[in-house]
Amino acid sequence: MKKAISFKHRITAGLVCSLLFLPVLLTGTVRFQIELYGGISFINPKDFNLLSNAEQQYNDIYFIERLRHYSGYFVNDFPEIREMIPAGLRLRYRVTEKLSFSLSVEGFIQEKELSIEGSFGYSSTTSENHTKRYDPFRLGLSGYALMGGVHYRMPVGSKTDVEVGAAAGWAKAEIDFSSNWSYTASYEGTSVSYSSTDGGVLEGDGSGDGLMAQGMLRLNRMLGKRIGFFVETAYIYCRMESIEGNGRETRIGTPGETSWDGTWGIKREEIQVLWGNKDVSVPSNYWVGWTVSQRERDFVLDLSGFRLALGFWIRL
Repeated sequence: MKKAISFKHRITAGLVCSLLFLPVLLTGTVRFQIELYGGISFINPKDFNLLSNAEQQYNDIYFIERLRHYSGYFVNDFPEIREMIPAGLRLRYRVTEKLSFSLSVEGFIQEKELSIEGSFGYSSTTSENHTKRYDPFRLGLSGYALMGGVHYRMPVGSKTDVEVGAAAGWAKAEIDFSSNWSYTASYEGTSVSYSSTDGGVLEGDGSGDGLMAQGMLRLNRMLGKRIGFFVETAYIYCRMESIEGNGRETRIGTPGETSWDGTWGIKREEIQVLWGNKDVSVPSNYWVGWTVSQRERDFVLDLSGFRLALGFWIRL
């Protein structure tokens, strides 16, 4: 394990040094090209989004199934990560007029946060009300990648060319979530009344790394002898397993904070409802009190998807 980590550190240091120092050492040649780009990647990290889906299922079970004769609503529009924003720097060396190699470093980030509230109630000779709030519920994703690539361009005009390419390397990503929730229930009868409050803050994070590879197709347009811009589309493959991190929770009426750490996985919780039992799949790295049979599978952070980017280049 230590050897693998050391190798990754050496690769990372080598790529970073190449990006920083090669342009300086080789100034004066026109074989080098620096590119800056940014855009949007369309992804669907299903396991990470299960955090929102599980919370929605919990609310459906309690508010809709157990309080089915009550009037009210619960807006289950919990946030999901469906895209991320990448930006990067790429250094290219032209072997021939058509063929070039590249080294690139890029970062990506996304955050989704919503405040959500739902209420159900019943009123006749007595009155009963239930309200749950999330202020807010948040998902966050960030990371970076280092890649080497090969590119082949095909001129289609004096100032325009089409290019195909492929790249592969190593990526590291971090996830985090936060649920700041509160729940109130009240009952008013002819001879008795009461109210109760519950709530707390549940937070967690994790990080991992893995292979990132992409195939690219782009259109280049020259603006001058040594500068230009490009529009690039790509499909990216990146799946990370063995995500590890921390978690913490505070609850109303419970002093202090409960904290833990562990490897993320998908666990199955069985909840009894009126017609039987219902399973809820929950992403978590908290395993105290859970059995091995309740662990469905490992957690996978899937960042694969299509990307659109716009960039500018300058030849040295």
